[in-house]
Amino acid sequence: MRALAAGQATWHRIKRPATWGAVLLFGLVWALARWAMGFPGRTPEDLLGPFLWALLFLAVTPFPWQWTGDDAPLARAWRGLLQAIPWNAAWVLALLLLLSGGGPRSGLGPGPGPGRGPGMGRGMRMMAPPEDRPWLPLHPRLLLLAVTNLSICVLLGWILADKERAEAVAREARRTAAQAQARALQAQMNPHVLFNAISGLTELVREDPEAAERALVSLADLLRGLLDHGARAAVPLALERELVERYLALEQIRLGRRLQVDWQWDRALEAAEVPPLLLQPLVENALKHGIAPSRTGGEVRIGLQARDGDLELEVANTGLALQDAAPEGVGVHNLRERLALLGLPEAAFSLFRDGDWTRARIRLPRPGARP
Repeated sequence: MRALAAGQATWHRIKRPATWGAVLLFGLVWALARWAMGFPGRTPEDLLGPFLWALLFLAVTPFPWQWTGDDAPLARAWRGLLQAIPWNAAWVLALLLLLSGGGPRSGLGPGPGPGRGPGMGRGMRMMAPPEDRPWLPLHPRLLLLAVTNLSICVLLGWILADKERAEAVAREARRTAAQAQARALQAQMNPHVLFNAISGLTELVREDPEAAERALVSLADLLRGLLDHGARAAVPLALERELVERYLALEQIRLGRRLQVDWQWDRALEAAEVPPLLLQPLVENALKHGIAPSRTGGEVRIGLQARDGDLELEVANTGLALQDAAPEGVGVHNLRERLALLGLPEAAFSLFRDGDWTRARIRLPRPGARP
């Protein structure tokens, strides 16, 4: 990761409930252990010290391992060590100096009592070196504690960073698998659309050969649009409308005056990119189940608008009423699955009856908006 991304990863790690749960558990276990050994903490430093150490261990030790300078999620061993040692030495020594000042106090750290063991706080007699070893810059206990904590920091940081790297790889694998499945469903739509279009044109071959010829030209245009859509992960809404217009031109030849189309479309939103083939299956569903079976035909309204910060796409039709018990078509079922793979809630798509109208509605977050 680059420095900014590594910093963001650190911030997200701090915000995790699991981090705070681990900090709380460590602090409580430490306090109980001290109490059981007969050395309960009496000062704020004694009580808060273990919680602070645990938070710092979990929050900041992975940072030097995650700061790679490129897109790699974990630094190489030599770079990680070169970054982890000074990074952890700086904050460990700074915190030890902060907590170790003052007169003799009971230790904050893992020492068995006042003045014993590598305590994290004031269990040492000041920070000055002993008189028999004036050449030491700090008390041996403080140096031992610093080296111990530094070693733990380097090792724990690498373990946590490697764990987050593995989690990131797993998330990316799941995302890639979901994209592949969505693309497979998207590819499934192409032959489905063509099959339905060709089936609808067979009746024109004998009844109106000239109309059938015009329909074949429109079908070729539709095929080009489908191939272009199939090669994309996202398309501008302008292209989505263009594909639907080609499909409607084909169906207009077959249905004639029985099909009325009304676009209630906000052109200012056309540049927004969405997953391909969102509108076409809804329009096809409206024609297949509402307009075509009706002797008098009906109207199809296709809308695009911004609502509460989202993009709202709607296809509404008159004609035959929506039958609740009717099985869901391939196109609509395919659309539901693709929306689910994109991580959208089930409520993002709705199909319902509204008076004389059957409405199919999709709500999508606008590109660039926060989820």
